[in-house]
Amino acid sequence: MQILVVGGGIQGLATATALAREGHLVQVVERERPGSRASWVAAGLLTPSSPWKYPQGLIALCHASEAMYGDYVADLIEHTGIDPEYENEGMLYPEGLGFSVDEMEVCTRRRNELGFEVKHLDRAALDALQPGLGPGVESAAWQPHSARIRSPRLVAAVLKRALQCGVDVISECPVVSLVSSAGRVTGVRLSTGQELEAECVVLSAGAWSGELADSIGLQIDVRPVRGQILLLRGAVGSLAATVNDGDCYLVPRRDGRILVGSTMEDAGFNAVTDREALSRLHALAAQLLPATLDMEVETAWAGLRPGTPDRLPYIGAVPELPGLVLATGHFRNGILLAPITARLVTDVVAGRTPCMDIAAYAPRPIDSECALLAG
Repeated sequence: MQILVVGGGIQGLATATALAREGHLVQVVERERPGSRASWVAAGLLTPSSPWKYPQGLIALCHASEAMYGDYVADLIEHTGIDPEYENEGMLYPEGLGFSVDEMEVCTRRRNELGFEVKHLDRAALDALQPGLGPGVESAAWQPHSARIRSPRLVAAVLKRALQCGVDVISECPVVSLVSSAGRVTGVRLSTGQELEAECVVLSAGAWSGELADSIGLQIDVRPVRGQILLLRGAVGSLAATVNDGDCYLVPRRDGRILVGSTMEDAGFNAVTDREALSRLHALAAQLLPATLDMEVETAWAGLRPGTPDRLPYIGAVPELPGLVLATGHFRNGILLAPITARLVTDVVAGRTPCMDIAAYAPRPIDSECALLAG
């Protein structure tokens, strides 16, 4: 089948690769450089930080995709030679700053109820695991099985794998609308006016997906949510586990760098950094790990997450629009959910029963009271 994937972020590239491996002729059209937006700037956390705020359908997706990640990365390394730096070093949730001990006790119970194994560490046990945390940290919840990945390296590996599998990637070529004929989606129209045809179009255009869906009268509620992140240059080994107190997270890299994130802002499509927000992140980081105060700020960036008010992505075919498949709206979990989304889309395109129930991810009415920016 001839398939056109709109969007060259991690979702689009992973899905295109999976489709090509099943023998389809796949073309990806990306408005900028592949993976240069939300995917490139993502922190790469492979576990949800506040799962009790998620609907059950999203929890199921997270668990399924997390279980796939080890094999997924091993395959990428084998075929591309690019190491995305997948590390399962755990996550610490400090008590005493963003969360009180009592609040964290409730959060810990909720995480365990949802299948994320977490236990309590007093300050002595915490210091033995991770020395150097701030004096305001009284204790912590510890999730030993929590992985992370270096997003730019993941994107590079998936892009290389896509090309190896024969995917045709067209860069810096904005799609301005989907094209339909006789009630069927038949392709896309580019900013140049050219039209590309396909038997199947996969809409995976991140924060721009809602606008493109609207071009053929499909209402899906995907909105840009800006996130700003700092990158600090630290010493190798200064931090092992990810540290997340709700307002701020610290994500260590193998080379000593520490990523500090992240804001959630309703700023439209304005993907620029703000000095005040970045200063606040740096101050929060110093409360968690005082050594970060003296670390050089190497760079900062902003990305636009494709958010949905109910937090659920859109995945699957659209019955009233044959020829269209959705793979978008993954919000803060785009990196985590790439393997399972690719698997589900290939099942849908092949006409197989999906490996898990996808009814919750279809186009749906959205509760206007849903609070997208609430964590």
